[in-house]
Amino acid sequence: MATIALIWELGSDYGHIGRFLPIAQALRERGHRPVMILRDISRADEMLGPYGLEYLQAPLWLPPVSGLPPALNFTETLFLFGFLQPAGLLSIVRAWRKLFELLKPDMLVFDHAPTALLASRGLGLPRLITGNSFAVPRQATPMPLYQWWDPKAGAPSRERDCEEKLVRNANHALAALGAPLLERVADLYAAEATLITGAPELDVYGPRDPDNYVGAINSIEHGVEPRWPAGKTRKVFAYLKPHYAHIEVLITALGKLDASVLIFAPGLAKQTVERLQTANLAFSSAPLKMSRVREECDLAVCHAGGTVDVMLAAGKPLFVLPLQMEQIMTSRRFEQTGCGLWHWHQQPPKDIDKMLRKVFSAPEFGERAQAYRERNQGFTQATAMARFMATCDRLLAGVA
Repeated sequence: MATIALIWELGSDYGHIGRFLPIAQALRERGHRPVMILRDISRADEMLGPYGLEYLQAPLWLPPVSGLPPALNFTETLFLFGFLQPAGLLSIVRAWRKLFELLKPDMLVFDHAPTALLASRGLGLPRLITGNSFAVPRQATPMPLYQWWDPKAGAPSRERDCEEKLVRNANHALAALGAPLLERVADLYAAEATLITGAPELDVYGPRDPDNYVGAINSIEHGVEPRWPAGKTRKVFAYLKPHYAHIEVLITALGKLDASVLIFAPGLAKQTVERLQTANLAFSSAPLKMSRVREECDLAVCHAGGTVDVMLAAGKPLFVLPLQMEQIMTSRRFEQTGCGLWHWHQQPPKDIDKMLRKVFSAPEFGERAQAYRERNQGFTQATAMARFMATCDRLLAGVA
């Protein structure tokens, strides 16, 4: 039996745990001991407790970093999580090393975990890097720009200076540990295996070598059965964040559709729910079984996270409302598929109702979503899991 650490360090919400859940279950079925090391364990028992899976709290950089301009690329994002301060970075890296020493894993799996990756250098353990395309940045020097669509986005001297600073700070920690140094930021993502859990069309950095992709892995069987309001033929599902600036505008627009609408907005105030409630709106307080939701709905609304993969795999169109840069990048790629529309929160909120109705009523969005499904029918969760497990078997057997 091998002990396999599944590590998540950056990001938020259900997506990373949801990706690890089916992976951990499959590893355990193979006789291994999966242990998740998670950024946020506040929902861990809710999601993992029923399955008896182990989890630990990840060492994290907590002090807020202020005074920096909006990040141009992943290098600059890392400055927000300890890579700007050599002494602090060394502390976090030492904590990761001590955790590995106590756990004694036989293999490490990283999903958006750059500091853990840094700490793992030189340990001689097989490493598998996975996650969506944003969590697995393209190997380039300097790291690729986030706003690839904007010809004015780059700043070559700034990108070069940040590249050099991060390498210097990271090497300070590595030298203290006697670990192999970095020559460039991209070296941080050099591992024995890399698997992007998505399809090339939605890669936020643009398509790469086809062998990099296995297709999305999500916990689509976890959750309660959907209960749709009665009385309408068509169904719309919405996964919303309560802190979204225009959430009341959006929910009001959803309530005006000639459809049964089911909303999952964890943490939304009860008073808000009561004020916006209509006969065709239902709010779920628990995560929903997405395999059923995507089968039954006609349209999905979300913030451009993992729900996009889940719905497009079922040929369902979407209306997406990104909240941060990763989601904007996903929305840009999603827009190119023609499977729906997206609304950025800096656009006028009055456009939400009009855009939502357009996606809901125009059949071409559904047709393009079905075409996307056909183009990517090889990227099923079953095939993704099979390849993921085969890669784990190979690494555990010591085959590079």
